Amino acid sequence: MKQLLSVLMLLFAILVKAQNTFYFMEAMPQNTALNPAIIPDVKFYMGLPGIGGMNAQVHNSGFTYSQFDEFAKNLTNIGYVPDDFVNSIGETNVFRGEAELNLFSFGFRLKEKGFLSFAATMNSLLINEAASDIAYLLTDFNDISTDDFPIIVEGISLNANTSLKVGFTYAHKINSHLTLGISPRVNFGQAGLNTSGMRYKIELINDNIEEVQFEQTFSGMAEIALPTEINPEALDQDVLNMDEGLLPENWAEGLKAGDFLKNPGLLIDFGATYEIEKWTFSASVLNIGNPVFKNNVYKLNGKNDQVLLTETDKIKIQVPTRFYLGAMRQFSPKWNYALLLNNHFYSTGAVTTATASLNGYIGKILSTSFSYTAGYKYDNLGVGLRLRFFPGMDLYAVTDNIIQAVNFKNANWLTVALGVNISILGHTKQPDTNELPVEIN
Repeated sequence: MKQLLSVLMLLFAILVKAQNTFYFMEAMPQNTALNPAIIPDVKFYMGLPGIGGMNAQVHNSGFTYSQFDEFAKNLTNIGYVPDDFVNSIGETNVFRGEAELNLFSFGFRLKEKGFLSFAATMNSLLINEAASDIAYLLTDFNDISTDDFPIIVEGISLNANTSLKVGFTYAHKINSHLTLGISPRVNFGQAGLNTSGMRYKIELINDNIEEVQFEQTFSGMAEIALPTEINPEALDQDVLNMDEGLLPENWAEGLKAGDFLKNPGLLIDFGATYEIEKWTFSASVLNIGNPVFKNNVYKLNGKNDQVLLTETDKIKIQVPTRFYLGAMRQFSPKWNYALLLNNHFYSTGAVTTATASLNGYIGKILSTSFSYTAGYKYDNLGVGLRLRFFPGMDLYAVTDNIIQAVNFKNANWLTVALGVNISILGHTKQPDTNELPVEIN
């Protein structure tokens, strides 16, 4: 299991989604990813690979990085009681991580009728729910006191998905009030994992000073999809050797462009906005669909101290469906205030947040958002900044919780998005200095 976790955490880490704060920032084309009916206040934009934007969201329910670091460092100290930390987590710990990296994107306004954009992104999702003893699995087993073995972790539920998404977003103004949007995307699965109710056990079988040996077994079923064939050295007929890596050595060097286009599936987003006087109401539902992996797919069955591996035709890996409901009032030519409700339907349960924000322009080169989000914790003050630092180029940085971003080692929940847009602004809410502002009705 530790090998499996290491592979998936690596796939997740190389990408470092959900931002509430930039939803109502009108010069941010990235907000079309939250509602395809939103028409950003730009005439044209382009996001280059990597610098065109990355965003991530991480939540861990039971402990922060600093708390875990203290736990791991003290394991070798005489008199330290690690169960005090484990018990403080609660009965279970839930980890959720999402990340998105822009590979290439561009979009443009269609006169007065709407907005069309195209994007290719690499996305990762990792969700883990397990008994609080899972904290031991994240440490070096050699540091754990022999008195604490065997370590048994019950009820492990893992859901992980790394994919390449390619598609377009089209927003069309039906009339002066209603705008509808759609975003179909082809989801190319790269790697995935799906388990439920798994049990993992680590036993100490030799505690000699020169060589400490452990036996690791799990019971239950797991489904995995790998970016390449499984490491042949990890297999003895149908029995998986838990001490070997799941992937062959230097596996990434053998990948070809076509290998990234396997496991295609369809995901669709829908959105709508409705304007009446100074109010704009909006709603969207994202990630309708269920990606399927059909290449390098395996089932693991742990029982009788063995892990049996068999190939299978396909597995389904859930992508969380998201729902957004928003209301915004334009109280001046360049400023609005807004409320956004957001629900994520994870495999571990639904998570609801609510964000109140103040959004607008400061001069000609800066637009911003100040927000407060209730959800997970209640100290989530958010800030979004878009700065025109060079003609035709915007630098943006957005977080839903600035306090945790500054003090990230003590954060349970953290979101961040940053990047550079090449764009031509629309100036619908940002008049030239020679023009008088026009009130929007």
